[in-house]
Amino acid sequence: MNPAYARLVGPAGSHISKSITITREKAYPFRIVEAKARNGKDIAFALKELKATEGDGYLLTIENKKTAAGRYADTVILTTDSTIKPTISVPIYGQIKAAAPPAANPDPSKPQSSGS
Repeated sequence: MNPAYARLVGPAGSHISKSITITREKAYPFRIVEAKARNGKDIAFALKELKATEGDGYLLTIENKKTAAGRYADTVILTTDSTIKPTISVPIYGQIKAAAPPAANPDPSKPQSSGS
C-alpha cells in the first residue's frame, strides 16, 4: 500500500483528496470484496481495480467532506478474499483549516498597490 495512510490537509471549502495504490503480489493474489468506512461522516471514497497496464491492484481515492475547520480521523476497511490478510485497514487523518478571509481594501475605488 502506497502511501500507508491518507492525510487530507487544506482550507475549508477547497477540494482535498488523496489516492492510495494497493498492489497485489504475484505470490499472494487477492480481490477486494467490500470497502467501508468505520465512521464515514467526513470522507467519501472510491475504489477502482487497476487494469494490467496500470499495475496489478487497486486505486483507493479518498475525499474530504468536512466543511468546517477542525481535525478528524477515520479508517477505510477493505475486506479481501485472502486467508492470509482478510482485511486491509487504511488510516485517514484530516486537518481542515479555516478559509483565509479575502484581502481587505479600505477604498474600493482605488486599486491596491502590489508594492513594486
